[in-house]
Parts: sequence; structure tokens; C-alpha cells
Amino acid sequence: MSERTEAPTPRKLQEAREQGQVARSQELNAAASLLVGILLLGGPGRMLVLNLQNSLSEMLSIIPSIPISNPSLADISLSVLLPILPSFGTILFGLLFTGVAVTIAQTGLLWSSKRLTPDLSRLNPIQGLKGLISGRGLFELGKALLKLGIAGWVAYSFLRSNGGALIALGGMDFRAALAQCTTLARSLALRIASVYLILAIGDYAYQKWHYKRSLRMTKEEVKEDLKRSEGDPLLRQRVRSQQRRLARQRMMANVPKADVIITNPTHLAVAVRYQAEIMQAPRVIAKGAYRIADRIVALAKQHHIPIVQNIPLARALYRSVAVEEEISPDLYLAMAEVLAYVYRLRATNRGLPAHSQSSPNRPRVGGNPRARGGSVQEIKREAAY
Repeated sequence: MSERTEAPTPRKLQEAREQGQVARSQELNAAASLLVGILLLGGPGRMLVLNLQNSLSEMLSIIPSIPISNPSLADISLSVLLPILPSFGTILFGLLFTGVAVTIAQTGLLWSSKRLTPDLSRLNPIQGLKGLISGRGLFELGKALLKLGIAGWVAYSFLRSNGGALIALGGMDFRAALAQCTTLARSLALRIASVYLILAIGDYAYQKWHYKRSLRMTKEEVKEDLKRSEGDPLLRQRVRSQQRRLARQRMMANVPKADVIITNPTHLAVAVRYQAEIMQAPRVIAKGAYRIADRIVALAKQHHIPIVQNIPLARALYRSVAVEEEISPDLYLAMAEVLAYVYRLRATNRGLPAHSQSSPNRPRVGGNPRARGGSVQEIKREAAY
């Protein structure tokens, strides 16, 4: 059996996500909620205790003068609960918001009904025992022991460094001792929660690594997945080949519309068309090399289209101008000379086949076409000449 050595593909990760399988650490949620809860106890929690103390004191002072009946008990309960509701609601909302925010930070916005579907295999005690003695179960046990050990070490270090403050509690009155004890307990809880949060971040990193590892694929699975997501490579190659063939057919159908074919002369051919009334500049309507160039030249001869040999211009047009694009301004003058020659040739030999590659009356149009410059007006002037 092939080993799962390949990282999961995006399709594999998406399928796992749709089934509710994501990297998530319950420890991170618990640690963040614990830390936020301790911080809230220092603000809204203190107000909660103070309001509860005042409400209870007021209730105890008025109970002897109130007749015992159901409406009276309801009024007393409301007088106790209403003052503490804002502080209690703040703490509850803070914890709820923390839990939701940490979950979204880990998994993103995710809803999967797959996890809500009843699964009787989860109730199988044998499967549960296998989970306990598996590598994952042993890891969770080791993680719990590590947390317990670190929490004990933090508590021991804190109590050792604050031993004098603890001994001084014996000489204080009850209220002062209670306030000092609350301060020490909150400081200890903050230290433990901070260390717990650091461990939880490490646990999340491990859960993410384990999640990716559990979704590893074999080389064959990766190939099959790519076929499903992107299609069969052979099919894609055939489609691209068909598209190229159709594009060539459309291009070759344009050759009879050309005004001139420019060659180099053996392995490049470029078909150019220019309609001064509707075009800003001459346009390349077909081009090719080797066999395609031979087909363009053959079609040109068949339809009596002039063929002009101009090696620099043919190379420049083939390399720099795409099919159905107008030529660049630096080729205007060279192109104008060619078109002027073609138009004069048509006027001279009207009614006769016009294709010729070596006319004695043809002007010289060689040289570097990019050094010749020119404009659209020059093309029109040369063509009119």
C-alpha cells in the first residue's frame, strides 16, 4: 500500500471542511475564556459582588417587617436580582463573545450539518476504549498531566514568593484579610491562566499539524484528485489542441482578404490588410512559420494576392504584432512603401494575376523597419502615390 506522503490538495481540504473537519483546539477556547473571566471579575465582577452585598443587606433589614406571602417573596427576589443583572450580563456576554471569537479565529465562519447527524458509532464503548489507549489518547493524557504539573509549579512559586503576605493575613481584621486574600487569589489565577493560554496556543499549533497530517494523500490520490478538480490532463491537451486548430482555421480563412503577404522568404509569412476608411493602421490578419507560412503563401497565390519579400519587416511583424492587431507606429513607413508598391502593381497589371516575388519595378523596402518611423498619414500618402 502506498504511503501517504503528499500534502492534501485544496479540494481535499475543502471536502474535509464541508464535513466539519477543521483544525481546532478546545484548550484554546477554555484558556481564553478563563483569562477573560478572571479579568472581568476585577471590574464587572467586583460590582456584581458589591451590588449583591447591598441587596442582601437591604433584604435582611426589611424581611422582619414584610408579611410572608407569594407576592412579597417575588418582590424581594426582584429587589435582589435587578441590581446585579447589568454586571452579571456583562460577564456573561464577555465570556460568550470570547468563545465565539476564538472559535471563528480558528475555523473561520463554518456551518456543517454533518457534525449534527447522529452517529451510533460514537456510543460504541469498544471504540471509546480504543481511543483511550491509542496514540492520540496517550497524547491527551500527557497533555493533561503537563497542564496539571505546570499549574502546580506556578501555584507553588507564587505561594512561596508571597508567603509573608499570607502570614500577615492572621493579624488583619476580617474585611481587610478578605480583600487581601481576594487580591492574591486573583493574581495567582491570572498567572495560571496566562501560562495555560501559552500552552493552549501550542496545542492549537499541534492540532493544525495533526489535522494536515491526517489528511495526507498518496501520489495516486493526488493524481486522481487533480483529474477530478481540473479534468484529465490528456483531455485538457486535446481541448487546447482543438482550440488551436480552430484558431488556425479562422486565421487561414482571412488570408484571401489580405492586401499583401510579406515573407522573409522561406519560413515566415505575414498577411496584412489595410482599409483606410475604417482602419487607423494596417492590420495583421494572419501569420505563420514553416508549414503554416507555406500554406499562407499557397493561398495567396491561389487568390492572386501580392507576395513581397522583405526579411526585416516580416520578422518584425511576426515577432511584435499579434493576429488581428494593428501594426506599431515604428513600422508605418516600411509598411507604407510596401502598400504603395502593391497598389501601383495592381494599377499596372489590372486584370492580370498580381502575385510576384521579384518584380523589376518594385521599390527597395529593406533595412531595419523599426528605424524608419512614419505615421498613418505617411501610409496614406505612400498608398495614394
